[in-house]
Amino acid sequence: MRVAFVVQRYGVEVAGGAEALCRRTARALSDAGHEVVVHTTTARDYLTWAPHYAAGDELDGPVHVVRYPVETPDPQRAAALVRTLGLRPGTAGEESAWALAQGPVSRSLVDAVSRDSAAVVVCWTYLYATTQLTIPLVRRRSVLVPLAHDEPMLRFDLTRGVVHSAGGFAFVTPEERTLVDQRFGVGERPDAIVGTGLDTPSIGDPRRARGAWALPERFALYVGRVDQAKGVDALVRHHAAYRALGGELGLVLAGRAVGNLRLPEWVVQTGFVDDTARSDLLAASEVLVIGSRYESLSLVLLEAWQAARPTLALASAAVLAGQTARAGGGLVYSDEGTYARQLERLAKDPNLRADLASAGLAFTRALTWDACALRWEGLLQSVAA
Repeated sequence: MRVAFVVQRYGVEVAGGAEALCRRTARALSDAGHEVVVHTTTARDYLTWAPHYAAGDELDGPVHVVRYPVETPDPQRAAALVRTLGLRPGTAGEESAWALAQGPVSRSLVDAVSRDSAAVVVCWTYLYATTQLTIPLVRRRSVLVPLAHDEPMLRFDLTRGVVHSAGGFAFVTPEERTLVDQRFGVGERPDAIVGTGLDTPSIGDPRRARGAWALPERFALYVGRVDQAKGVDALVRHHAAYRALGGELGLVLAGRAVGNLRLPEWVVQTGFVDDTARSDLLAASEVLVIGSRYESLSLVLLEAWQAARPTLALASAAVLAGQTARAGGGLVYSDEGTYARQLERLAKDPNLRADLASAGLAFTRALTWDACALRWEGLLQSVAA
């Protein structure tokens, strides 16, 4: 089957969970014998959409990738409109203005997707103009991968139109499916909880990590965008309170910094890390911590369990709490006080860490890409039919 993917960014250097999942899924379906073409942009940065990759065709292993130029966005206007629309219902004009200001708008991409003969067109994330502009053109042969979480943009009428245009849905967790169904209604359209697969990780080398960075002797690790939108500011405040109570674990943030977060000097920042460095940091850490409220699937939780590391996640994030409960690989916290107490439990009790790590590792062993590709194939066949 010929399958077209539409995604805002694509590439090994793109640090985004949605984009990483899209890329690996494309390769899994290609490995399963499908012809996969990815329509994407020349951008790496999701705020400016500045050209980073060359426009045109390239191969990513077996996957055919076509990149298109992007019109100049207006991130300041997009941010201002989101703040306004988060406080009150907006008009269709305001929501449209937000979508175009945020981008990425690529008319050549939209035109190419409309002419693509693929049996199914898979649009990744409801949030960006690549999906918002293309899915109405390919309605019944489309699959929307919403990657939805409860945020202001999910309540826009524009988003309702995107969801109602979809021919089918690929969800990554049960919590995401429940959220979308309760808000918009999936109805009789084909859908599946496709989840993800996991690659066999490289064996992490803690000594290599300590040679690369001045790491604390014992530390909790955060992996992802160092961004207020990911809850990093609150996570650092919680960790500061834990330290003030005598907690001995340091905090290391591994990921590209976005915005102007002012962080204490005791926080170690590594910047962007590749797969090998991430494995090394996990091997050197005691526990992985995550405090993002807005997740549709946490790949980093799965990667931590795969590396036999326990986790501590925000309980009010339904996806994080659900993943943790299904895997049994970690603890959850609700506020500053419970963060400190739970982290102290993990720091003081090696048996607890070992039990959680063992459960998380066992959970991840079933997450193969072959199994994920089979779930995708059933959904694609239903939509194509």
